[in-house]
Amino acid sequence: MAGYLFALGDAGVPADVLESRQYSTLMNIKWTSPTNGVLGDLVTMRPGDHVYFFKKRRIYGIGRVVTAPGKRCVTENFPGATSQTTVKWSAVKKAAFMPDAHGFKKNGSKRTELVGRWVIKFEPDPAFLEESVDMDDLLVSDPAAFRIIRDFHQRSFIKVDDVEDLAITAALLRANPDHPLTRATGPIVLADVFANGHEPDVPGLLAKNRSKDGSLKLEMFLEIGLLWQLARRDTNTVDVFGEWDYLSHQVPASPAKPSEYMDHMDVFGYRYMTGFKPIVESYFVAELKRDVASADDVPQIMKYVDWVRSEYAHGDYRQVKAFLVAKSFRDVTTESVGARRDYTRGYRPAEECTWRDLTLVSYDVDEQGHITFARV
Repeated sequence: MAGYLFALGDAGVPADVLESRQYSTLMNIKWTSPTNGVLGDLVTMRPGDHVYFFKKRRIYGIGRVVTAPGKRCVTENFPGATSQTTVKWSAVKKAAFMPDAHGFKKNGSKRTELVGRWVIKFEPDPAFLEESVDMDDLLVSDPAAFRIIRDFHQRSFIKVDDVEDLAITAALLRANPDHPLTRATGPIVLADVFANGHEPDVPGLLAKNRSKDGSLKLEMFLEIGLLWQLARRDTNTVDVFGEWDYLSHQVPASPAKPSEYMDHMDVFGYRYMTGFKPIVESYFVAELKRDVASADDVPQIMKYVDWVRSEYAHGDYRQVKAFLVAKSFRDVTTESVGARRDYTRGYRPAEECTWRDLTLVSYDVDEQGHITFARV
């Protein structure tokens, strides 16, 4: 189970958001790079994922994601929300599920118009708790658990993995030993409002940003498309990459430091050992290039392999599956310099091992916005 920590702006009131049981991230009314990032995080949202809110150093919760009709976890707030166009709010607000997901952000004498493009629904799990937790108290409650949340800087929200999700839940429950409820105790609201809604039109977005050669104009679109198809278990995509229980993107892959100096994995994930959840069997690491990948890209993906091996896989390279994805490749093979690791496993007796689990994958986008992947 993953967790999502959403930052509330100046106008957001945690109790009101918890009572409404719905949320939409406000973004620039123009389609910008952060819009791509928000969509990339939302396309992997699954039923049961935890929801928390952050405001003025404090974390509030606990909710869990519930689905709308059609098993949607994320619903377009208005028709065309994923079309990458500049929104004229006056033209869409009557059709919006959350008409109040609109506002302005002051920046000196200027005002930036904000709009919520996508909506999620959630319910108490086990309750919306009365007491919140300060961020410092959270981080010291289980220091070893927190890797991703330390990168929560100048972002509207962040997705965390099972370990961090459990640590956040534990901190909130300890702060509320009697689990008292907030005033959000009524039935789930807007149960029928989403009946005619649509999930984000990711294929339409990719088709719009497809080049004539079948590549995508930005690597972020490739991230979104790969995550979208993996999360929906697209047959071709699963045949190439396998199935994964947890997926995320732009995950920190270096020791704690100011965010602008952090390295980030394009795509990261893991799958559980069958029948033994939450024990992790394998970790997924992918580096994406929208056009040509070369031998110079091998050290980058291998740096992430080393990070996952040391920080997640308890020193065992066998648990790491790595993929370098590009439209085409130049002077790079799975035998390229640096695309292997020799290491020792175990103690009595020690075993000399070699890791060679880097897979090269090409991609092609058709006119409908579906990506076909192929192992090279």
